[in-house]
Amino acid sequence: MEQQSVGQVIGYMGGLTAKVAGSIVNLPEKMVGVWHAAFSGEVRDPDGPVGMVGAGRLGGEILASDDLSDKEKIATFVNLLAGFNLAIGLFNLIPLLPLDGGHIAGGLWEGLKRGFAMIMRRPKPKHVDVAKVLPLTYVAALAMMITAALLVYADLVNPLTLTN
Repeated sequence: MEQQSVGQVIGYMGGLTAKVAGSIVNLPEKMVGVWHAAFSGEVRDPDGPVGMVGAGRLGGEILASDDLSDKEKIATFVNLLAGFNLAIGLFNLIPLLPLDGGHIAGGLWEGLKRGFAMIMRRPKPKHVDVAKVLPLTYVAALAMMITAALLVYADLVNPLTLTN
């Protein structure tokens, strides 16, 4: 551990954010591996997704480790916690309606429509009806629930560990 400049931290966080965004893009592919690990006993991918149960287990392993000093335990635990928060925040920006990104997308679409109407000197368009995409919202919410359940199950039957 060493102190770094603000520029180095910004560069590190930019790289970490790009890596997390890439992980979110590859999430469906990674969930296939979680499925196989949960139901056929394959080894879990250490770079794969982890559910709430696995996150708690990993945090406990960090804090119970005899190989790390107290300062290293706290730094590693806070780093793990910050990484999960970054992943949740970026996931929440996916432009699907059950997530904040879906609401943002609806607002941006309405803004584009109004801006175009203003430039073209047309009357204000009607408000965007996000209820029209409710079927897609239901599918996305169901997929997120299935993903969460699969991750919890995999974390229970075939957990990721830091020790091996």
